[in-house]
Amino acid sequence: MQTIYIDILLCVNMVINYLLLSATSFYTHTQIRLKRLLLGAAVGAVCSLSILLPEIPLAVNIIFKAIVGGVTVFSAFGRKRKNEFIKLYAVFLIATFFFGGIVIALWFLFTPKNLLIKNSVVYINLSPIMLIVYSAICYCAFRIVNTIAGKHRVKNTVCTLTIVYSSNVLRINAKIDTGNTLVEPFSQCPVIVIGRTAAQHITPKEVYEYETVSTLSYRTSINSVRFVPFSSIGGSGLLPCFKAERVYINDTLCDKNVFIALCSDKHIRGDFQALIPYEIL
Repeated sequence: MQTIYIDILLCVNMVINYLLLSATSFYTHTQIRLKRLLLGAAVGAVCSLSILLPEIPLAVNIIFKAIVGGVTVFSAFGRKRKNEFIKLYAVFLIATFFFGGIVIALWFLFTPKNLLIKNSVVYINLSPIMLIVYSAICYCAFRIVNTIAGKHRVKNTVCTLTIVYSSNVLRINAKIDTGNTLVEPFSQCPVIVIGRTAAQHITPKEVYEYETVSTLSYRTSINSVRFVPFSSIGGSGLLPCFKAERVYINDTLCDKNVFIALCSDKHIRGDFQALIPYEIL
């Protein structure tokens, strides 16, 4: 009978869940804050304590794992639209099955003495130093895969962007910008940045005129205007924005809620009039 150390059990499974959630975030192009990522990993790690229970019947174990997966994804990514949550949940399960397949293969091929699988929970008896070393190796490997995949995916950086708002349609050239990580603060939705002139005919009047009208009475009366904080080499500030009704990238409907932020025309030059965050592709 193998001795199970609770601290090692929780640490190992927290690292595993951290990597699985990171992979889910990357492959679904969904931004996630570090504290939410750690929260999701911690929730999944706590659920790994089921390894201490007697053997659970297969059907019950499947249902339990399905619930745990949903709770873990919700803890990490928060409230999402139904379709978006299902997508995140499905990718997380696929990543989990892929990892489980690797572990089972190691189990049958090598039967390591310090590896235990019970109730679908993985326990690896590692010293704290080896746990740190293996975690660092896994993290570096994941970052390398991310970098390679990211460079491949953004090979075609210019695309056609179509925005629909209040029966108005804007169709322009846009650049896929891996440096655009802006999100609307309250909803955490991604933000497309467009030059003011290009976006004029689809932008709500109060949003478009915010930067041109300086009277305090006008500014305090437009509660519908939202702002996106930004920081760049040229400085920092707030960009007025509005929520698009529909967004198409190369005529493919974007399945995320997207905000449109206006910036000075001088900040967007070349053969494109907008910057699209890579995460919404």
